[in-house]
Amino acid sequence: MKSLSAVLTKPKKFELIELDLPDLKKDQVLLKVISCGICSTEHDAYYGKLIGSPGVSFRYKKYPALLGHEVVGHVMEVGSDINQFKIGDCVTGLTYSGCGFSEYFIENADMLVKIDTSDLKQQIVSLGEPLMATCNIINQIGINSGDTIVIIGDGYMSQLLLSGLSRYTLKHLVVVGHHDSRLEMALNFGATSVINSKNSDAWKKLMELTNNIGFDVSVEYAGNADSLRLAASVCKAKKRAKLVLAASYSEKMEFSIANYLQNRAPIIIPGYPNQSDNKIRDLEQGMLGLQKGIFPMEKLITHRYKLEDIQQGFEDSINRAEGYIKGIITPN
Repeated sequence: MKSLSAVLTKPKKFELIELDLPDLKKDQVLLKVISCGICSTEHDAYYGKLIGSPGVSFRYKKYPALLGHEVVGHVMEVGSDINQFKIGDCVTGLTYSGCGFSEYFIENADMLVKIDTSDLKQQIVSLGEPLMATCNIINQIGINSGDTIVIIGDGYMSQLLLSGLSRYTLKHLVVVGHHDSRLEMALNFGATSVINSKNSDAWKKLMELTNNIGFDVSVEYAGNADSLRLAASVCKAKKRAKLVLAASYSEKMEFSIANYLQNRAPIIIPGYPNQSDNKIRDLEQGMLGLQKGIFPMEKLITHRYKLEDIQQGFEDSINRAEGYIKGIITPN
């Protein structure tokens, strides 16, 4: 079976080609893709920085590279051992097994969960992978009532995390960013305070909020050296605060935080899906949160693109086009 797919054939160049899908294994399902999110973690792959590097995913080992890992799809066929899904079900999950920017996709059934709605508009925005990543962070943090938490970054994943954390009894839940519209959105999603780092001294304001004590949890979601240093510098000193590294970091980025790690001595938590001790639990929690209206996915997905417009989608994601927060590809 062939599947029209958008694959990366060289840096910053997608091409539409027909990929040959392998035969379906007994523990797999074949999906007709209805959406796939554009993830900022694949910006470096788009630029060609990761392709062929040692230790990368098989999807980036060579050109054509297979991008796209936030798939939502309708079940077209199931393997002989599958009884939890049937043809026509809408599913999502940890879709790392191929090119998500495709008409069709094959994934292991144990990496997927069913989406409990028949509303196509709701199905399209039900991206399971970023919701699972969000719940993984929340579970790893181990939140205590009265904790103080700061999120550095005001993008899509920061807003998802904020929305989940806002349901807890926290003393402070602060977002630092530099987009007024996104910071206003953060207040609407439950932030107790927001700080625009473009027009104020973010470190000073954060320390003032905590009476110069610092935060129990500091989440770095902006992915640059300045934000990483800020996140490390506002952890409570010598109190086993938690520093969550959740962004996509360039391999050439300078990490000058050794003094903060020694002096403030936080516990470092890598906030990535494969760090989860129970991926399906986190995925199911994320989907339940979406169903209950905790995660405002419809408000965060601002741009949609056809498969043939994927180049524009990545450029808009990287350049933060006007009003852009999150984009998805809708192949079918």
